Amino acid sequence: MNRIINYGLAFIISYLPLNGLRCLMYQLLFGYSIKNSKIGIGTILVISEATIEGATIGRSNVFTGPMSLVIKNGACIGKHNLFVCNEWTVREELKDNHYDRCLILAENTLIADAHFFDVAGRLTLGKGSWVAGRDSQFWTHGAGVRDRNIQIGEQCYIGSAARFAPGSELGNNILVAMGSVVTGKLAASNAMIGGVPARLIKEHYDWRSKQSIENS
Repeated sequence: MNRIINYGLAFIISYLPLNGLRCLMYQLLFGYSIKNSKIGIGTILVISEATIEGATIGRSNVFTGPMSLVIKNGACIGKHNLFVCNEWTVREELKDNHYDRCLILAENTLIADAHFFDVAGRLTLGKGSWVAGRDSQFWTHGAGVRDRNIQIGEQCYIGSAARFAPGSELGNNILVAMGSVVTGKLAASNAMIGGVPARLIKEHYDWRSKQSIENS
């Protein structure tokens, strides 16, 4: 019953007319820490805990389930994104599985529109990294999966409709091509990856300048 009540309260809060009111009510009624941030109209937060500082969250996003959320200064989230931690992750019979249930968006990260994030494990987006375009999916659980976490390094760019499997990891300054499926740990930095499954396409590459980086 509390869950239903909480969803009802969050829905009402999400449509309050002023950003300051929305932030204040989320703090008072749910105990979230929200500082110097903007939460768009229609954005619903019904999670265990949230620390949001200096961030901008667009309209009609949904954060739901028994997870913790950390959004750091300069982070920006577009609209219609779904961040989900399912209730079964806290069942007593699954406690030995140690689901981390944590989403961390570092400084100056960007998530565009209409992406899906499964937060059964720990999902980290490093400083300055972008989840661009739309329709990418990030999964941190699966049948028989033990290594659930997804770690994306700093200054990465993820194109539209990418898929990340549990246990996947990227280094820094990586371009992930549109439609790629990342299934493991790719330790390279300053590179372009792509394909199904994703593999190294180009080394010594800077996606921002679209130029090769000379070896030092």
